[in-house]
Amino acid sequence: MATTFDLYVLRRYLSTFLVMFISTYGLFVVIDGFTNVDSFQEGGHGAGSVLLRMVEYYSYQSSMFLDLVGSILAVVTVMVVLATLQRHSEIAPLLAAGIPTYRLSVPAMAGMLLVTAGVIANRELIIPRIALNIQGPRGAIEHKPRRIEPMYDPASRIWIGGKRLYPATRRIVVARFVLPAPSIASELTTLRADEAVYVAGTEAHPAGWVLHDPTPARDQIRLTAAGRKLVIPVAESTDIFIASNVSFNHLYNRTQSYKFLTTGELIHRIAHPAVSTMISVRRQKLELHSRLVQPISNMIAVLIVIPLLIRRESHGLVTSMAVCTALLGAMMGLVEVCNYLGGANLIATDLAAWVPMIVSGSTAVWLVGVVQT
Repeated sequence: MATTFDLYVLRRYLSTFLVMFISTYGLFVVIDGFTNVDSFQEGGHGAGSVLLRMVEYYSYQSSMFLDLVGSILAVVTVMVVLATLQRHSEIAPLLAAGIPTYRLSVPAMAGMLLVTAGVIANRELIIPRIALNIQGPRGAIEHKPRRIEPMYDPASRIWIGGKRLYPATRRIVVARFVLPAPSIASELTTLRADEAVYVAGTEAHPAGWVLHDPTPARDQIRLTAAGRKLVIPVAESTDIFIASNVSFNHLYNRTQSYKFLTTGELIHRIAHPAVSTMISVRRQKLELHSRLVQPISNMIAVLIVIPLLIRRESHGLVTSMAVCTALLGAMMGLVEVCNYLGGANLIATDLAAWVPMIVSGSTAVWLVGVVQT
């Protein structure tokens, strides 16, 4: 049951987190805005238009910024709140009353979990919906075409390319699909179409691309038995449907686009790897593991912060905060090193994600003995 003290600490935690997030994001906006002000002025019509573009751009970027720093600020806020309580001697009377130290930290832990849940909701519900706006260039209110990154479908070896890609409408302009021989067609065949539109898979049909009025026509292509299952005519039209797991978001910003997917979509992409290199698969696995361990990592970090700030034999609050910051920085460095080793195929991806958790968890258990009771 929540007490008055619990609600007091929880309110202080949430208000401190909000102040810290607004301050850090405001600093980012000021630095980035002044550095790239010329980009916002391209094609603009006065200060009002430039201001509108900046407001729109940084409104979308705030969601990505929360995903990048939200977990870090959630832990740092716990450290700030506990340090403030210690500084104003608000913890000692409660300890003298026989309340355990870790019980005093429950509202701060609850606030951290609440912020972590908000970060997860932002990643799963908001970022995938505005991914195109986040990745858009500065100053561009309208969605612009992207340079396409052509690739082979790893399952069928069909080459997919074109002149331009419009992610907002899932279209390829001046599309080119090359059917390999002899697996799909009896001879190497290039299908050309003014437009190809991606269609998501359902229970009724697989995912793939609809080529509008392509050349050569469907009846002019000498397909194999396997090819006839992948290259399908669209009823009552001259269009052709080509089944493929390569979606529109595989054809641009391929090395980073997986970060804007929901966890379900990320799992599906890993299970059906429409990628050109094994490095991309490993990076996606690392991203998946990092999402799964994030709440655990935040909780362990808080369990490290508590005994370092509320120490039995403290050498001063400033020294305790310095030691706490240094140890958390070392843990973050370990995470980065393990991610690098995992991405470079020097260690397994699951090991790269869980080794920092094992080390930090062991450290939190070891520090239990130094906490003030």
